[in-house]
Amino acid sequence: MIDINLLRKSPKDVKKALKTRQIDESVLDKIINLDENFRQLLSETETLRASQNSLSKEFKGKPTPNQISEAAKIKSELKVVEEKLNKKEQEINQLLETIPNLPAPDVPVGNTDADNVLFKEFGQKPNFDFTPKDHVDLGEQLDILDTKKAGQVSGSRFGYFKGKGAVLEMAVMHYAFQKLIQKGYIGMIPPAMVKSETEWKCGYTSNQNLFNAYYSSKEDDLVFISSSEHAVVPYHLNETLSESQFPIKYVNYSPCFRREAGTYGKDTRGMFRVHFFNKVEMNIFTLPDVKISDAMCLEMLSIQEEIMQDFGLSYQVMSACTGDLPQPNRRMYDINAWFPGQDTYRETHSCSNCTDYQARRLNTKVKIDGKSQFVHILNATVITDRAVLAIIENHQQADGSISIPQCLWPYTNFKVIAKP
Repeated sequence: MIDINLLRKSPKDVKKALKTRQIDESVLDKIINLDENFRQLLSETETLRASQNSLSKEFKGKPTPNQISEAAKIKSELKVVEEKLNKKEQEINQLLETIPNLPAPDVPVGNTDADNVLFKEFGQKPNFDFTPKDHVDLGEQLDILDTKKAGQVSGSRFGYFKGKGAVLEMAVMHYAFQKLIQKGYIGMIPPAMVKSETEWKCGYTSNQNLFNAYYSSKEDDLVFISSSEHAVVPYHLNETLSESQFPIKYVNYSPCFRREAGTYGKDTRGMFRVHFFNKVEMNIFTLPDVKISDAMCLEMLSIQEEIMQDFGLSYQVMSACTGDLPQPNRRMYDINAWFPGQDTYRETHSCSNCTDYQARRLNTKVKIDGKSQFVHILNATVITDRAVLAIIENHQQADGSISIPQCLWPYTNFKVIAKP
């Protein structure tokens, strides 16, 4: 949730920034008007409470009938004003929760991911002397992926990793997890479900749309996580942390569940866009300074790139435009790996700085010089199943086999996946 003080102090600047995120200016005007009414009611409340306190100090022994009458009148008026105050605050918060984070000034302006800007590029695309296959055909021929059987068992947008494909999947996850542990990150395997209130506090959706946006068990008030972020970021819910603890770095492994709403008919072939996948992720808490958190964002990006290079994959880093930023994000970088079987780059990673947007709902603070402030929170993909698919496509051989990146040999105990 954005800080309403920003709207109070610099409404024009906030409107200008949020216009690039396609936010209707009338919503912001409504919040400003409601806030003016709220502060007027707050002033009335404080005046009545002051009168109440002043009157109570006048009591000498048994109060007089006039004092009793005056106290009853103030109490009645205070109740009415407080009810109006609470109602106005709820109205403001309902609107505020629909407003995304302010984008960083250097985030490119655009409407969709088609407007994202190339930030950097690495590696040479593999040069085959044969027509490369995609992961679906390779997976079927090598008997390591199976979407047909998954369709029978679970429906569309599911798949099996099978045999050496399953070993490769686990090797990639374990390798990535261990790499981050060696860099000093704290390992986490979080719950796969969270309370609906916890999910709401992560800042991606409104209360009204929550159960429709995610796989959930409404009768149990539980939501399946779409990323470990949704269970690890709330780990410090309602905490005020010590300045000496920062930065706090977590690496998490979890299953992820996504409806893929709004993607009907898109990426239906294979296992690229599915309802369930495995993921290793970074979550970092920093001190509330954009210079610190933006620098940490780039550090996370460098780790992502290091792993992609370990796997011998060619990729692009894209700077996400304003229209492609998720609601909590100040900025986001995407890594798009080259998929030769599809003859295109596809997104495999994201890296985001959410500043204090999530911390505000989660009430996660740090005390600096005796003053409590909301922390900054970041998230970044370490690896997902999509990287496994990229390895399969990029390291295919003319005979239909797949060469395993050397860094994974200790985890797979094989160097090649060949036809059975």
